[in-house]
Amino acid sequence: MNQLKFKFWIQKYKKILFCIVILALVGIITLLISKVSINVNIADSAVIGVAGTLLGAVIGGFLSLMGSLWINSKQQRATQNIKKKNVIYSPLYDELVDIKNRILALNPYPNYVVFEKGDQTMTPHPQFSAWGRIKADTRYLEVPNILVKKMEQLESAIQKYLDMRNQGNEVIQKILNEVLEENELEICKIINIGDVISSDILNNIKADIYHIAMGIGNSNQLDDDIKMRVNGQVYEKCNNNEVVLEIRKRYDAWIKVQCEAIEMLSILIKQVLLKYEG
Repeated sequence: MNQLKFKFWIQKYKKILFCIVILALVGIITLLISKVSINVNIADSAVIGVAGTLLGAVIGGFLSLMGSLWINSKQQRATQNIKKKNVIYSPLYDELVDIKNRILALNPYPNYVVFEKGDQTMTPHPQFSAWGRIKADTRYLEVPNILVKKMEQLESAIQKYLDMRNQGNEVIQKILNEVLEENELEICKIINIGDVISSDILNNIKADIYHIAMGIGNSNQLDDDIKMRVNGQVYEKCNNNEVVLEIRKRYDAWIKVQCEAIEMLSILIKQVLLKYEG
């Protein structure tokens, strides 16, 4: 392991080490010429001239070599950064923007979020798969640490949201049935009614919850005042419930981190475009 680390260190700093060696050789040659010039007379000026020519050739060759290395290094950096943009930054950016602008616009406060690509549900749910694929291969070694931290922060924020989100379905269903009983109405028999109405309540869009929960037939049996009262009480209780409030808080935290990740990726992509493709 130590030998491998040493070879990696040599590879990492080989250009610096090469420059040090060349400069050392130039210094040694200069020192030798100065010592020789002290011990020779004017008649030996031809020797000094030859030595000077040799030194000039060495310095010229060094500068030429360094220029060639610099150009080659610049080309390699350009190729490497363009590759990063195409296989790391762009896939992540495209996926996060699509989820933010399309999926979550259609399905805010989703019940279902996955970290892999699969079949979509009737109402589209977020599928975060690009980062998982990148972590599974050598591309991960090329990801800047600042982006790694941001993507890990995003995954953590989503998981915290999901941990609380499932509790919300049960809480909202319980609140609905409590309000129905308080108004001397039949409770909802739909087992997963919390899943059905939770997004509307969390998004606070004031949907007709009673109509959704009880169906057209039962809903038409009540006058509008009763339905409005039931809907109002459901929303009021939900909007003051600690679990519902915490879900909204965690959803906002998720969206905040996702927007930060999108902005970071946008900057990284623009840097590559400006520096290497402009």
